[in-house]
Amino acid sequence: MLFKTKEELMEAVQDHSIRHARREYYVTESSKTKWKVLCKHSTEGHVKCNPSYGIKHVIQNVKDQTGYDVPYQKAWYSLKMAREIVYGTWESSVKKLPAYLGAIQKYNPGTIVEWKHKGFQASTGKYVMGYVFWAFKPCIDGFQFCRNVISVDGTHLYTKYKYKLLIAAAMDGNQQVLPLAFAVVDEETYPSWKWFLQQLSRHVIRGRRGMCLISDRHGGLIKAVREGPDFVSPHGVHRYCLRHVCSNFNSTIKNVVLKDLCWQAGSEYQSRKFNRIMDEIKKQDVKAFAYLDAINKEKWTASHDGGWRCGILTTNMSECINGVLKGARRLPLLSTRSRNTVTLNSPRRSLPGQGRHGMNTHVVKIANRECSCGKWNQFGIPCSHAQKVCGAYNISAASMVKDYYDVMAYNNTYSKHFEPVQSEDYWDDPNFQLVHDPTIRTVTRPGRNQTTRIHNEMDWRQTRARQEAQQQQGDSSVQENVP
Repeated sequence: MLFKTKEELMEAVQDHSIRHARREYYVTESSKTKWKVLCKHSTEGHVKCNPSYGIKHVIQNVKDQTGYDVPYQKAWYSLKMAREIVYGTWESSVKKLPAYLGAIQKYNPGTIVEWKHKGFQASTGKYVMGYVFWAFKPCIDGFQFCRNVISVDGTHLYTKYKYKLLIAAAMDGNQQVLPLAFAVVDEETYPSWKWFLQQLSRHVIRGRRGMCLISDRHGGLIKAVREGPDFVSPHGVHRYCLRHVCSNFNSTIKNVVLKDLCWQAGSEYQSRKFNRIMDEIKKQDVKAFAYLDAINKEKWTASHDGGWRCGILTTNMSECINGVLKGARRLPLLSTRSRNTVTLNSPRRSLPGQGRHGMNTHVVKIANRECSCGKWNQFGIPCSHAQKVCGAYNISAASMVKDYYDVMAYNNTYSKHFEPVQSEDYWDDPNFQLVHDPTIRTVTRPGRNQTTRIHNEMDWRQTRARQEAQQQQGDSSVQENVP
C-alpha cells in the first residue's frame, strides 16, 4: 500500500497496532521520506530496549511465547540478525565512523579525532582503516583539575575482526574514573602504542610535567614509553600495574598464597614492612623472591614509589584508592618537637592473627608535606601523625591537603558538558571514505562461538584455593580479598 504523506503512514501503522497486532512498537528510523518501526516484542525490539539481551533470553522468550525449545544455533543467528538490523554490521559501522566522529566534533567543538590509515584503495577511492584516536573536549579540560596520574590499558573488541581498544583514564578528587582518550587499533604492538601515547601527549597532557603513567608490562608499550618525553625522568615516571605484576608472578610461581604476599608487598607504604614481607616470600620460595627482586622496586611497589602514584596501584581504578578516606586510627603520641621536623611514636598495627605490640617512630616534615609512614606522600591527605603535628602547632590540617581534593577543583572537573549528537540527516559528509581491513579477520570454528577475550588467572576465582592453602600452612595473616 502506498501513502501520499508520512502522516498517513503513521496513522495506518498506529491503527494496525491497536486493532490487529495489539503490540507496542518503537521507531527505528525517521526521515522526510522514511518511517521505520519494529515490534517491541520481537528480537529486534528486545535488543533495542536492552543492548545486553543475550542468547539465553532469546531461547527463554521463544519458550514463553510458543512453548518451543529453539536450538542454540538458531537463537544465535536470530540475535545476530537483530543486532545488525538495530545497530548495523561491523562493515557498515566502519563506513559510518568518519561521519559519526565528525558529528561529535561538530556538536562538541574542541573534541580531538586523529586518523592513521593503513592504505589507500585506488580502485574504490577509499582508505583502509588503521588507527583512530579520539578525546572528548570536556574530559580534556576536566583532567587539568585531577591528579597527575594516567592509567592506560587495552582490550579486545567483540567483533569478527581482531581490532583492539586502547583506553587512557584518570581519577578525580572524589575517587571517580575520568576517561581521557580512546583509540581503535589493529593490534597491541609497539607502533600502535607509540602512536597512541604520542596523541595522548599532544592533545591531553599538552606539556604538563610531573606525570605518572601506570600500565601493564607489555613489551611494545614499555618500549614506546621509553621513547616518549612525558613519562621518563625528569619530566615524569612509568609505573607498573600491581595487579598485572601479581598475575604474571602467579603464572610463573603458581601459588596463590605467595601471590597474596606479592600483593601485600607491593601495596605496603613503608619499606620496613615491604622488607618483612619479602623475607617471608624468600623463606617460602627462593625462586619467587628472585622473580620479584629482579623487577625494579620503584616500578611496582608503593614503598619505593616516591609518591608518584598518588595511591593508585592498578590500571583498574575501581581498586586503586585503598583506604584513602577510611576512618582515623589512634592518634600518635608527640615525643619530640622541631619547627619543620617532628618525630612521633605511634602504636604498631599488628597483622591479623598476630599478637605483636610495640612502638614505631615516624618522622613528619611539615615543610615537605611528608611522613615516614608513607601515606601522606601517596594520598596527598595528612595522615594521623601529620594531623597530630598540625594540631600541636595550630596549623589547619585541611590546608595541607592536595589541591585536587578541593571541592572547587572537583566542580571544575565537570564544569563542561556534552552536547548530544543529532540524527544522521544533520551530519556533514566526511572528506574521505573508509573501509575495514579484511586481512585481520579472526578465524572462527564451527559450533558455539568462543569469546574473543583472552582470559588468564586474574579471571579465576581462587578463594577456595587460598583457604585450603592457609589451612595447610596455618597462616592466618594472608588476606583473602586481595586481587
